[in-house]
Amino acid sequence: MTRRRLPSRFRSRSAPQARCATIVFSGSRTLALRARAASRSAPAAAALAGVALAVVAGVAAVPRDAAAQACCVGTGLVTPARLRTFEDRAVGFQMRARSVMGAFGGTGSYATSGAGNRDVGFEEDLFAALRLGSHFQVGLWAPFVQTSRQAGGLSGWGGGLGDVAANVRFDAVNAGTRGAWPGVAVLAALSVPTGRPLDEADDPLATSGTGTGSFEGSVGVAIEEIIGKAFVSVGGWVSQRSARTVDGVEHSFAPRLSALLSGGYTFGHDVTVGAFAFALRQGDARDASGAIANSGVSLVTTGAALALPFWDTWRLQATLFTDVPMAGWGRNQTVGFGGTVAIVRFWI
Repeated sequence: MTRRRLPSRFRSRSAPQARCATIVFSGSRTLALRARAASRSAPAAAALAGVALAVVAGVAAVPRDAAAQACCVGTGLVTPARLRTFEDRAVGFQMRARSVMGAFGGTGSYATSGAGNRDVGFEEDLFAALRLGSHFQVGLWAPFVQTSRQAGGLSGWGGGLGDVAANVRFDAVNAGTRGAWPGVAVLAALSVPTGRPLDEADDPLATSGTGTGSFEGSVGVAIEEIIGKAFVSVGGWVSQRSARTVDGVEHSFAPRLSALLSGGYTFGHDVTVGAFAFALRQGDARDASGAIANSGVSLVTTGAALALPFWDTWRLQATLFTDVPMAGWGRNQTVGFGGTVAIVRFWI
């Protein structure tokens, strides 16, 4: 039996799978739909988990200094809503922008955006985190999403509330506290479909689409190692979206695997710089006829990050990122570049 490809209107905005660790830079959270009146963009490919685990395993055997800076500051470099070991609670605001420069097809082919087309996403996020004892912390994330899009002679602007997410982190071992042992944490998250899915958008270019239309749960593990004032961290998690019905047809989704590798160095006054790589991969979706051919998703994103404390209880965090625009490195995903800026107020 011939399997059908998932119509582009069902390739809804990827859920904040990375928010299991409260990561905020991945292009996978961007709208996968370009325009209903023109050819549509879609997701992309890779997996760095094996390399990342090898890096962590290697540095775990290296003797460490007693320097506390990297332990307390560096490991949260790309996760602004994560509490440091000395913080009890925090609130913050983040701004994000991403411009699409191309798209991967269902077989991994890559094409740049057409002349005259525009697809730019903006997001403003409110977040809060609270420590519950020495090992638990919980967080809440509320995104507000806007899209500016032009294609096929049409242009549009729209947005609204995205999918709200909550997360829990259990630090079984805090990094830098057990001699040669790395830090180990268990992660969990749940996003709820408070945003509008793309197939329910009320404009021709679907700029009013802000969510996935599904619940999504995630579980994962993070491992962190401190080496003097430097650090390296690897995280991996699996996410599952709930099935949803569109035009009378129920669609279910394969589990999504994600991995994050990051590292950096903490200078004087707790100024931290670093780099990261993020990868996700998801199998084909299914409908009543079975697997929908070439509907799987994958993407690789790389970038740099900065954390800059100011005053006594505030910090600025920023990232610059780009998806890897190479054939074979993605499937069914738009490819873009952009950045984030976050301001965090924390209490000790």
